[in-house]
Amino acid sequence: MQSKKNAMILSFIYGLLIFSLGTSWIFNSIYTYGNGGIVVSSIVTIIFILVQSSYFLIIGFFINSRYFDYENKLLILAPASFLVLIEFIRSYLFTGFPWLIIGHSQIHTIFDNMYPFLGSYFVSFITVLISTYLVVVFINKEKALKCKFILFGIILTLSAFQYNLSWVEDSDEFISIAMIQPNIKQNEKFNMSNLREIENKYISLSKNIKSDLIIMPETALPIVYKPGGIFYRDNIIKQSNSIISGIFRKEKNNIFNSMILLNETEQFYDKRHLVPFGEYTPLKPLFEPLAQIFAIPMSDLSSGSSDQSPFTFNNFKLIPIICYESAYSSLIETNNNDYSVIVNLSNDSWFGNSFAPYQHLQITQIRAMEFQRNIIRSANTGVSAHINKYGEIIKKLDYNTDGVIESEIFATKGSTPFSRFGDYPVLMLISIVIIFYVARIRKYE
Repeated sequence: MQSKKNAMILSFIYGLLIFSLGTSWIFNSIYTYGNGGIVVSSIVTIIFILVQSSYFLIIGFFINSRYFDYENKLLILAPASFLVLIEFIRSYLFTGFPWLIIGHSQIHTIFDNMYPFLGSYFVSFITVLISTYLVVVFINKEKALKCKFILFGIILTLSAFQYNLSWVEDSDEFISIAMIQPNIKQNEKFNMSNLREIENKYISLSKNIKSDLIIMPETALPIVYKPGGIFYRDNIIKQSNSIISGIFRKEKNNIFNSMILLNETEQFYDKRHLVPFGEYTPLKPLFEPLAQIFAIPMSDLSSGSSDQSPFTFNNFKLIPIICYESAYSSLIETNNNDYSVIVNLSNDSWFGNSFAPYQHLQITQIRAMEFQRNIIRSANTGVSAHINKYGEIIKKLDYNTDGVIESEIFATKGSTPFSRFGDYPVLMLISIVIIFYVARIRKYE
């Protein structure tokens, strides 16, 4: 029992270290832009870190010094299975926080070809499995020798995935695109006295663009969009054939964080996965007082329908995802018949000068690899980028700079195994291992 308690404490401390370092930007967001003050901002940040760290208690409860007493070679798979279970739970429970996933950290390594096959959770699994085997070798060489077939399996798996297999087909045509990064600070954006200055910034940046499609970031203007898009048509779209922009859109009594494709017609996409407190208040009767303290502009939004079609542009499909949605692979749908590109609009100015904009960019690169789709990413303060289907950054604008990226982008069609089956194969694998492991524990105890 004592070993279990010690393991749970160590696991919890591990979680505290990870989230204290990796999500320190949450304090900056609340304190600088959420009007929380130092006391409220500190309390909310500490509670958030404690909640995220508490998931790791599961590992300590099941994986402790008794782990080496259980006689079965397959049990070496247990730590990786429990850790992936934790990652999955915290990605979806309480609206979810799929941040600091181990699989996200392994981009452009020997694991690259695993992403389109089984996704980032499988990369987490194999990374932790390798680490577990090394620990077992160090602590208990006898047990490691009994698990030589696991080592052989790891080597075989890594070898098999060194072959770069393309699951998609590139289009013969390309789209010339221009991504605008205005670098408008968050504390300036929602000051209505700055509206004309913000509009002029977009007009100035778009002046010499000759691309087929202009891309502007999430909620480019801090006002509700008016049907017809007079500002865009009179000042921006005349420089190009079409424009995509983030907007606030009102329908009946609902306001949405949306994306519009504007040319001779209007096509809309409404953000489906909203950020709690930043865009809506969860459990409103309970947390309404806290939301009033933050007083964040446009923080009472409605979520979009789960059944929305991608944009149609020329002969291509443009798959829209807005900001935080890029962390959820389940929100991206591709098929074998349509040439498509993913369009990601974001406003990472909420994060300030922190790790978060770069973490967000890395997550977006993972999505490109999983679906083998090019991604066009326009972010208010950065990092805007053209990311190819291998997750490589072709062009980008650094954080806290303004400018325009002009690039030519190919669409792709076809489905990767991950786009067909999602996370189900990995979830089945870890479920089998965990059930087997728990049954073995009960037998011994």
